[in-house]
Amino acid sequence: MLPRHGFGTRSVHAGEGHDPTTGAHGVPIYQNVTYAFHSYEQLEAMRDGSAPHFVYTPRGNPTVRCLEVKLADLEGTEDAVATGSGMAAISATLLHLVQGGGHLVASSDVYEVTAGFLCQDLPCHGASATMVDFTDVAAVEAAIAPHTRALYVEPFSNPTLRVADLAALAAIARRHGVPLVVDNTFLSPALLRPAEHGADLVLHSATKYLSGHGQVQGGVVCGPRALVSAIRAKVVRLGGAMSPFAAWVLLAGVKTLPLRMERHSANAAGLARFLAAHSAVASVNYPGLPTHPGHDTACRLVGETGDRFGGMLSFTLRGGDPALRAFLNALELCTLAVSLGDCGSLVWPFAGTDLIRLSVGIEDYPDLEADLAGALARLEAAAAAD
Repeated sequence: MLPRHGFGTRSVHAGEGHDPTTGAHGVPIYQNVTYAFHSYEQLEAMRDGSAPHFVYTPRGNPTVRCLEVKLADLEGTEDAVATGSGMAAISATLLHLVQGGGHLVASSDVYEVTAGFLCQDLPCHGASATMVDFTDVAAVEAAIAPHTRALYVEPFSNPTLRVADLAALAAIARRHGVPLVVDNTFLSPALLRPAEHGADLVLHSATKYLSGHGQVQGGVVCGPRALVSAIRAKVVRLGGAMSPFAAWVLLAGVKTLPLRMERHSANAAGLARFLAAHSAVASVNYPGLPTHPGHDTACRLVGETGDRFGGMLSFTLRGGDPALRAFLNALELCTLAVSLGDCGSLVWPFAGTDLIRLSVGIEDYPDLEADLAGALARLEAAAAAD
């Protein structure tokens, strides 16, 4: 695929145009559910494929379709289907791939709800998943069985930021004749386009960076037209279609995606370096740090020039739970909240662990560093007083 325009231009214009009826600049919200036909002959032409026509919004909607065309363009794939949530995209895709009792090889370090779906829900459908360390490509290949239907991975894992070698995994998938499915939520197509590294299907929780403003839920599956069409049918049957309003909000969010990802990445890189040098911090997980075990692989994925490693990092503090509690309670700018990819920085401690995930926002960097520095100073003061 050789796009005529650059990524930033396509983020604004791909999939969009003036409204053909009113001339409105930008895609309207087609909030209606059903679509009229002028005649029986037009209906028959739609049915035989000679004249495409929308029928019923859960099966296709003009606003949603514009978003799908835009995201397929940005990911460099033939087609895309939008869904009501990230998990709707994941579940519909994987249920389609394993139907009839198939098997998946999946990363042992994925989003916890995805892991729950793989381990708890797939067996209810007569399917199964083997979870392995995807940074060990030999272990991945060893886990493939005759009934394996796909490999599933996050390039930068949630929440520990382990890095997967997509090119090596794609080579394994090709050797065994199975698709490589990549959840690209953490990086977005502004930083990584997995199809360029051999992925067959690319998924997103559009709730996160594609939206960018924490205002809407959504998901997307990008890939070959025939495979996306089959997954679309599964989405319809499972009731996972995206709403027109959600698609309209996402169309607005994606326009600024490359600009936001530059700022998220620059801020995260600065904070990662700041935290790694602080005496109160025990460890930092950020692929942009040269000391990260996956740094070289990350550079092959997102490029070696500039801070393009995304806005996500995680870290641990010295001092256990008391330190974690003191730190989180002292933050003023970073919000204690789940999710990620928002314009504002979000911090989240994982239950039963000492791991803190930080979704770095697009605030002014000095303000973010000052917030973390102040919280760490309060932590050290509390420790000294005990």
